[in-house]
Amino acid sequence: MKRIVIFLVVAYCILLIKPYPTYGYNNEKIPVLMYHHLEKNVNNNTVISPENFENQIKTLKENGYNSITTQQLYDYLNGKTELPKNPVLITFDDGYLSNFEKAYPILKKYKMHAEIFVIASHILEKNGKNVYPNEIPKMNWDQLKEMKDYITIQSHTWNSHYKLQSFSGGMKGAIYGRSYINGKLEKQEEYEERVKKDFNLSRKIIKEKLGYEPIALSYPFGTNSEDAMKLAKDVGFKMAFVIKNKGVTMGDNVYALSRITVNGNETGAELIKKLKNGGT
Repeated sequence: MKRIVIFLVVAYCILLIKPYPTYGYNNEKIPVLMYHHLEKNVNNNTVISPENFENQIKTLKENGYNSITTQQLYDYLNGKTELPKNPVLITFDDGYLSNFEKAYPILKKYKMHAEIFVIASHILEKNGKNVYPNEIPKMNWDQLKEMKDYITIQSHTWNSHYKLQSFSGGMKGAIYGRSYINGKLEKQEEYEERVKKDFNLSRKIIKEKLGYEPIALSYPFGTNSEDAMKLAKDVGFKMAFVIKNKGVTMGDNVYALSRITVNGNETGAELIKKLKNGGT
């Protein structure tokens, strides 16, 4: 009788302990793919032709990959949800018009979701004049709204996609840390105020135009720092992405999640092989 009582007490205590969430994915590397611009007959680390993009998306679909959202990834990493089998997060940076004209129809055709991290200040009003004429054309807010069935918009900053002379030496992304502005090194509080203002502006305009606040940030050039991560958290981002060419796993720092650079020259089969090798 005494043994039975001890067994029941131990069993009860085990039930009270909240287990570390696994859902069968605790050892799985979740690939987060990074694309940018689509251009006919151009394929490299930042540009992919529509034909090659479709081949990659079609091959992912045929091999049982299921596209997820940043919200799903965040919830999974916090033990709040399960993920479908073979999850993949498809992302784009900057907000190029080609994402609307070329990528969106392909994603819709194969029922695959994607997230676009936009440089919010560069997104145009409807029929608005491009104030950055030397850049590849960007989308307008109405086009972003039109894609809501298969695309969610996240932040790539308000207007900090450039480099500055860093306090630590060399040119680094503008949000990395204290930088030289007009030849003078910023104070820490000046740096923090500048970056927070940028982050908040991107979140504000996306909410005003699209009706929701972005939960994720992709650091320009994939460059982050302890300061940048703290500021991202302080303004309300729930997660942020760097570029380490490996999958995301349970326990990773949610403000330094890895993405995998997709080369436009890769066939769908080569992309699958890369993912099965962990992203390299």
